[in-house]
Amino acid sequence: MASGEPNSQQSGRSPRVSVIIPVYNGAATIDRALESVFAQTFADYEIVICDDGSTDDTPSALAKHGDKIRVVRQENRGLPAARNAAVAASRGELLALIDHDDEWLPQKLELAVTAMRSDPGAALLYSDMIVVNDAGEEFRRSQIGPDTAHAPTMDEMLARIWPITPSTVVMRRDAFDRAGGFCEQLISAEDIHFWLLMREQGHFIFLPEKLVRFTYGQLFPKVLNRDIGPTAIVDLIQARYGARAGGLVKNFIRHRVRMIANAGVVEMSRGNMEGARRCFIRVLKYDPLYLKSYTRIARTFLPAPIRRALGGKASRGARSES
Repeated sequence: MASGEPNSQQSGRSPRVSVIIPVYNGAATIDRALESVFAQTFADYEIVICDDGSTDDTPSALAKHGDKIRVVRQENRGLPAARNAAVAASRGELLALIDHDDEWLPQKLELAVTAMRSDPGAALLYSDMIVVNDAGEEFRRSQIGPDTAHAPTMDEMLARIWPITPSTVVMRRDAFDRAGGFCEQLISAEDIHFWLLMREQGHFIFLPEKLVRFTYGQLFPKVLNRDIGPTAIVDLIQARYGARAGGLVKNFIRHRVRMIANAGVVEMSRGNMEGARRCFIRVLKYDPLYLKSYTRIARTFLPAPIRRALGGKASRGARSES
């Protein structure tokens, strides 16, 4: 539809698309995310935001947008519950996800809706993205490489983590309902689990265009605060798919080990030995045989000059310490 079509949120009729935004303490970034939605070349949408118990100025930041958005509020229950609450309050045939610290490029919805309209059997669509840091600077490659630049089969999704990021996703409401929404017990990795449930509802569409600016922010302490250990998601996946999901389980554990260990190395380089130690100890919950964690834990107790003398990535980074 053309950009001149009236926004259905203001006209009172049901929209084609419901834009779903969960936010928790996002006062510094929510305006940027919303402006990227307002700038879309496709206008038949509503915006439904779940404020998940924010304690900063998020309510004030949202209030200034008036009737251009609809806001539901709840006590802090986590990202999956916030997404589910926003979906429950929405009316659109299609659900488009965007997190409060990400941005869409202007043609995101237009291209996604056109593709979903031309393929009625598709349950979900996602695109490639640009990865930026907290300052908005592109700083790393997208996780989508030549081997994953296509819509996956279920077997492919059970063999490894498939690189689907929530802010790139548009999906059919009826498929979302059949899948049962996001598992609210999973405060992290809930998307990995949910994409599997959605793939059961129908095939996916992959758009190779980079239609989202995804913010890869500072990992610590979020990587620990949102981590509930390996058993929760592993148990859910194994209970549903059995040995067929062995590759995904192994890949998930390797991914978590790498991410948490990297967060620890960064904190060590910043002189935050307590934070680094917490990361390295958490790694051992995923892989008790990850020997590097034991040596890194020991290193966090050493004086800075000795850590520097020992060399290694963390020690080199630690040269900025006082």
